[in-house]
Amino acid sequence: MITKETCVKIFNCHNEIEKSKKLISEMAEKLEKDKEKTVPTFDNAFGEQRGLQLGVPSGDNGHWLYNISFDLSVKVIEEHIRTNEKRLEELMTIARIELNE
Repeated sequence: MITKETCVKIFNCHNEIEKSKKLISEMAEKLEKDKEKTVPTFDNAFGEQRGLQLGVPSGDNGHWLYNISFDLSVKVIEEHIRTNEKRLEELMTIARIELNE
């Protein structure tokens, strides 16, 4: 039987891959619609146009970078996808082992 922990980790990998691909797709759509091909911006909860952000939350010492370069953002998201796909392969091996126990 596959453990709950392994199932949760598999779900999280799938979820991160799905969200990342959706974000890249949305960024591509915005760029495609933009006749001037400017850097895409996104609306926040208040409808304000914002660039991309990178956050490293760690309690009271959290750090945020604002208006991250579009090119760098895409590279980070693509690497995030690759990392999660690799981890997913590892987790699938673990799941097969758990099934055979």
